[in-house]
Amino acid sequence: MTDEERRYLTTHDAHDFAALRQRWAALIQPCSLTEFTLSDKGGFPVLAYRSRALEEAGDQSVPGALYLCAGVHGDEPAGVWGLLEWAEANVALLCERAVLILPCFNPWGLVNNRRSDAEGRDLNRIFHQTDLPLMAAWRELMGSTQFELALLLHEDYDARGTYLYELTAPELNLGEIGLTACEAILPRDQSLEIEGVPFENGILRRTEGMEQVVEEELDGGYPEAIYLFIHHARSALTFETPSEFSLWHRVRAQRCFVETVLS
Repeated sequence: MTDEERRYLTTHDAHDFAALRQRWAALIQPCSLTEFTLSDKGGFPVLAYRSRALEEAGDQSVPGALYLCAGVHGDEPAGVWGLLEWAEANVALLCERAVLILPCFNPWGLVNNRRSDAEGRDLNRIFHQTDLPLMAAWRELMGSTQFELALLLHEDYDARGTYLYELTAPELNLGEIGLTACEAILPRDQSLEIEGVPFENGILRRTEGMEQVVEEELDGGYPEAIYLFIHHARSALTFETPSEFSLWHRVRAQRCFVETVLS
């Protein structure tokens, strides 16, 4: 363990939502971000940030628009901090590009180290449920915006390394580039099957048939990635780091994946 990693692990609280929010607030002015509160139930605000370029576009889609989300599952903190560190290092990009950021979609879960929200729901199966206030607010925020790329940052307690769910148009292939870059930080999961579905070299790539996947594999539940791919995004990549590895390396890998794919 390096001195830098030791300092990080002894001073950093992965579930400190107040510190996370404070650091995002410090980016609003220099990055020209507009803050939205999708929900504030129980004093745990679900925040979203839209860049100036996305705000100025209104309901008109902007070429190259980006959607970035972390913390849908509260017990998967590395994506939350990796996304923040990426943003802090890319102020110029946020000032110029059309970007929508959801830095922590499940703050109650983050604080309480729970996968679910306060009502015990897995948010990553209910993005289609318009009767829930949070999802209704998310739909309103999304409007008719079309994104070139959506990056969704997750973790997996059973993983042996990084891996990726890649939903994309047949002619595109970004996932391999991102996973390869992360191999300098964490190994790639070489399992032939993850959560009951076949993977190849750490990637499950699909280009069509998402409604069938929802019905046959997910019992009708809509993950964020699938809903985005069907309605809002040309590509939706769900990146996973292994939760049993050091938080230091997991956060570094999450940031590396975002940086590499967006470059």
